[in-house]
Amino acid sequence: MKSPKTLIKNYLSELNGGLPGQKIIFSGETPRKESPAVNIILFILTFISCAYMGSRFFSTDAEAAWITGGLPYAAAVLVILLCHEFGHYFAAKAFGIEATYPYFIPFPSMIGTMGAVIKIKSAIPNRRALLYVGAMGPIAGFITGVIVLGVGVYLSDIRTLPSGSMVVFGDSLLIKIMIKIFHGYIPWGHDLVLSPLAAAGWVGCLVTGLNLMPIGLLDGGHILYAIAGKRQRIAGWLAFAAVILMCFHFQGWIIWVVLILSILKIGHPHVEDAPAGLSFSEKIMGWLFMLILILTFIPVPLSII
Repeated sequence: MKSPKTLIKNYLSELNGGLPGQKIIFSGETPRKESPAVNIILFILTFISCAYMGSRFFSTDAEAAWITGGLPYAAAVLVILLCHEFGHYFAAKAFGIEATYPYFIPFPSMIGTMGAVIKIKSAIPNRRALLYVGAMGPIAGFITGVIVLGVGVYLSDIRTLPSGSMVVFGDSLLIKIMIKIFHGYIPWGHDLVLSPLAAAGWVGCLVTGLNLMPIGLLDGGHILYAIAGKRQRIAGWLAFAAVILMCFHFQGWIIWVVLILSILKIGHPHVEDAPAGLSFSEKIMGWLFMLILILTFIPVPLSII
């Protein structure tokens, strides 16, 4: 039986990217063809979950809540998530990496879902493959989300804040820019009431910003490790410290602390460098995703005023 000291040492090593001698990420499972039945069922359940929440929170007509709020919100959210996950999927296929279809996660929260994931089932051969597999999801989701968000903010209305308590969505820098472009200055005592499409675009910002945190097995961790190697670990610890600090402003970050310590980790597992390394343009592309992180990240997603 291992001593507590050894267990702690091994855990910290794994948290930093893997135990000594653990070099290849996502290996050891024999790829096999899987039925898409589970993926389809989860997709349908997520659509229903999002449509229900959209009909409750983002409808413009109480008598036709599903038509004016539920369906457009759910359709837009799932299009953004589909683009994100299939960006990963097709990039993996381009490098001969086995990957599953997206698994959507229905969740009875205000936004109706916890996103979607694909499972990588064979080894990622080198950092160039890691860069593209990590990057193609966020860029596809980001482009789609910007379009949905722009249209949605344009269709949103500025209204007087009601008396009493109300839930307020936090703004990312991108959302602030969109509001400024389409609505200009919002007077004191007023706020922008999000249309269903704007709410879906907000979800797209949230998903993109969360995934691009430079932590472990998140997309941002993949991208930063691909371009910076072991130095990603420094950014991972800084990001983890920021997550802990943000817990004092929004308790939902506690869930992310648990996920990071148990599943996502802080350092990225070792992946071999590409034979010729990354080109200058590929490195620039990787760093541009840190700019997208700044544009889309929402420190306090929800608050009550």
